[in-house]
Amino acid sequence: MKRLILFSMVCLVAITTQAQTDSIRTESLPEIVVNADGQIETAEKTVLLPTTTEKKHSANGFDLLNVMQTAELEVSPRTRSITTHSGREVVLCINGVEVLPEDVATLRSKNIRSIEYIRTPSGKYAGKAGIVNFITVKMEYGGNVYLSATEGLAYLTGDYLAYTDFTKKGLTLSLTASGDWAHDHSYTDGHEGYTFADLSTLTRDFTSQSSLRKSNNEAIRLKLTSTGENHRLNTYISLTRQAVPSAEAVMNAQYNGRYDGTTERLTSSDSRGLAPTLYANYTLWLPKDQTLDFTASASFGHNKYNSLYSERPRVGASAGMTTQPTLASAVTEDNNTLHGNARYYKSWQNGRMLSASLTHDHNHYKDIYAGTSTGDQRLTTDVTMGLLQLSVSTQKYYYYVSAGVSNSAVLLNSTHYNYCSPVAFYGGNYTLNQKHSLSLNGLFTHTLFDPSNKNNMTVPTSFFEAVKGNPDLAPLKVLGNTLSYNGQIGKSKISLSYDNSIYFDNILHQYTADDQTIFDTRINDGNFYGNMLTATYAYSAFSDKLRLSLTAIEEYNMLRGDEYDMERNIFRVKASVTYLTGDWMLKMNYRSPYTSLDIREPCLIRRRPVYELLVSWNHKDWAVEAVVRNPFSRYDKQHITMDYGCYRRNTWNYSESDGCNLNLKLTYSFGYGKKQERGNTEIDKRINSAIMRAY
Repeated sequence: MKRLILFSMVCLVAITTQAQTDSIRTESLPEIVVNADGQIETAEKTVLLPTTTEKKHSANGFDLLNVMQTAELEVSPRTRSITTHSGREVVLCINGVEVLPEDVATLRSKNIRSIEYIRTPSGKYAGKAGIVNFITVKMEYGGNVYLSATEGLAYLTGDYLAYTDFTKKGLTLSLTASGDWAHDHSYTDGHEGYTFADLSTLTRDFTSQSSLRKSNNEAIRLKLTSTGENHRLNTYISLTRQAVPSAEAVMNAQYNGRYDGTTERLTSSDSRGLAPTLYANYTLWLPKDQTLDFTASASFGHNKYNSLYSERPRVGASAGMTTQPTLASAVTEDNNTLHGNARYYKSWQNGRMLSASLTHDHNHYKDIYAGTSTGDQRLTTDVTMGLLQLSVSTQKYYYYVSAGVSNSAVLLNSTHYNYCSPVAFYGGNYTLNQKHSLSLNGLFTHTLFDPSNKNNMTVPTSFFEAVKGNPDLAPLKVLGNTLSYNGQIGKSKISLSYDNSIYFDNILHQYTADDQTIFDTRINDGNFYGNMLTATYAYSAFSDKLRLSLTAIEEYNMLRGDEYDMERNIFRVKASVTYLTGDWMLKMNYRSPYTSLDIREPCLIRRRPVYELLVSWNHKDWAVEAVVRNPFSRYDKQHITMDYGCYRRNTWNYSESDGCNLNLKLTYSFGYGKKQERGNTEIDKRINSAIMRAY
C-alpha cells in the first residue's frame, strides 16, 4: 500500500508541474516501481517525497528539507540558505517560480507535496549550482498565515517574519513583512608590520577595549499573481530599509619603529539605505509547444555612510606619539538598477528543445564624498548577453549546451571601458536506474567586479593607511565543472562530487607603499585553481527515527600570479545526528577545525570547530525551537596570517555572531479554504551600493 501511495504521488507531480523553462517543465515519468525510500532519480531531476513524520517535525520548507537529510545538499534553516557542500548556493523555486529565502521560510511544510532537485539547470538558470523546487498542494480558494519570531539570548538578536495570502479564481494576493536587529560586540586583536618606500618600518600591536555594532533591517512586499490556462503574471512592489545606526570601537595600539608610543584609537560609523523595487514576470504558453517569457525589474536606492577616526596618546602613557589628525568621511549615494530579460522556447515531441534569450542589466551609481577626502564618482555598467541553447531529454539521459556572447560596457566618470567575452554553459544527467545517477554541470563565463572597488577615490583609514580604488579593475573569467554521483542502497544515501574551477585574472588585494602611506587596492592578478572532492554518507535506522550523516571534504587550492604564489591542502568533516520521537526532534551538528586559503584577500584562516544542538517541538499549528551553537566560548576565534610584502598580518578575529548562540524560535501557522495553489512571496533584502567604506 505504501508503495502504491508513493507511486501515485510521483505521477501527480509529473502531471501538475507547469512548464517555466527547459529547467523546470512538464514531463511524464516512466512507469516505475517506487520503494519506500522517498527519493527517485530521473533523467532531468531528483524527486524527493517527504513522509508524514518529516512534515510533522518541520514548520517550513527549510526545516523539511533539513529533516529529510538529502546527501548532496547542506540546508541551514537558521541562515535561510541551501547550498551544495562545495558552498555554491542553489536557486529556490516554488511551483516552478523563482523565489527568495523568505518565501521558503514562510512556506508551511504541511503544504509541500514533493521537492524536486535539479543538478544541471539550464535555460535562465544555466550555470547555477542547482535548483530546489517545492511543489505545493492546490487551493481553489482560501489562504495561509505564517508568523515566526526568533530571539537571541546570548548574542543579542531578533528576527521576525510574517506572511499571509489569499487565493480565489486564479488570483493570489500576498503580503510579507520581515524585520531583524542585532547588537554585535565582535572585535579584532593582533600584530601588524609595515615597510614604507623609504625602507623605514613600523609595527603595531593592538587589543580591543570595547566594540559595539547595532543594526536593524526591515522589508515589506505586496504581490499579485494571476494564473490562467495559457499565461501567468507575477508582479510585486517591495520596500527595503537597512540601517547601522551605530558602530563604535575603541582599541589600544602600541607602535614601534617609525613611530613609538601607545595610543587609544577610536572609530565610529553609521549607515542607512532605502530601496523600493518593482518586479514583473509574464509567461505565455503558445500552441505547438512554444513559450514566451518576459521579466522586468527596477530598483532605486538611496544610501548614506558616515565615519570618524581619531587616535591620540593614551592617558598616562610615555611620551612619543602625538595626537593624529582626525579623519572624517561622509558619503551619499543615489543608484538605480534596471533588468530586462526575454526568452523563447520551442520543444518537440522527441525530447529536443531550442531556446533563445536576450538579457540586459543596467546599474548606475552617483556617489558624493565629503570630509577628509572629497570628490564625486559616477559609475554606470551595462551588461548585455545573448544565448542560444539546445537540449535533449530521454528517459535515461538529459543534456544541454548553451553558448553566446556577453558584453559589459562601463562608464566611470568620463572614461569608457568595454569587456566582451564568449560564454558557454553545459551539463547532463544519466540515470543508471531510479536509485543511481551521474551528473555534469559546467560553465565558462565572467563575473563583474564589486562596484565599490572600480573607483578613482582614495579614502584614508588611519594616519598612515588608505583604501584606494582601481579604475582599471576588470571582470574575471571563470571555468568550472562539477561531476557527481548520487545513489541509494537500502537505507543508505551516497553522494560523491568533484569540483574543478579556474578563475582567470583573479581579483584580490594588493598592498603598496610610498614614503608616508600604505595603500590597499583591488587588482586583477594571475589565476586561481581550485579542486574539491566531497563524499557524503547518510543513513537512517529504527524506522527512520534515527538519521546519521557524515561529509568529508578534501580541497587543494592554488594561487599563481605576479603578486602571490601560494597553495593549500585542506581537509575537513561535517557530521550530524537526528532523532525523531513523538512531537520532539533532537539534532546535533559538528564541523571540524581547519585552515583555509581565502582567495580574495588572500590570507590563511584558521577556523575553530563548530558545535550545535537543536531541540524542537511541533504540534499542530505551533512550533518551538531552541538552538545552542558553540556553547564553550562567547566568541568564535579565527587566526589570520599573511605576508603582503609591505604589510604583514597576524591577527585574531573574535566573532560574537559565530560564537555562543542561544536562540529561541516560536512559529504559528495555519491554512484555510479549499485546496489550490499557494501564492509565492518575494522580499529582496539586499541594498545595492558602490560606496567605498573606511571601516
